[in-house]
Amino acid sequence: MTQKTVFQGDEKSEAHVSVASSVYSEKQGASCTVHGPSQTPHLDRQLQQPQTKEILQALTVALNDIADERQCTKCAVETASGLLTGYVREVKAAKKNGQYSKEERKALKKEIKGLGRGSNATLKRCGWKRNRS
Repeated sequence: MTQKTVFQGDEKSEAHVSVASSVYSEKQGASCTVHGPSQTPHLDRQLQQPQTKEILQALTVALNDIADERQCTKCAVETASGLLTGYVREVKAAKKNGQYSKEERKALKKEIKGLGRGSNATLKRCGWKRNRS
């Protein structure tokens, strides 16, 4: 099923495909066969909000367009970039408007940093180095 969605800050409407998640059930929460119960419950809850799901689905389409040789790569990258920056702006605005409590902000920050540490360790093992100037 294809839907048209207009995101705040975007002048164009983006077509995206509705994808049902088979991994997540709101009743039982996210679980992983490797890690067990979710280690990021606050982030999981944030990602399951309808607006966030729409943005993630539109981003999935944009990333697929990047790989599609019939699509303009520049347009697909601009679309993906616009979606990400628009979402970050909305989250920052919500944070400033007090839509997140101090405890929620701290919990989300801790969960995101934890995910980043794991990614950093993986990249270091692969030989990627950060440029420090």
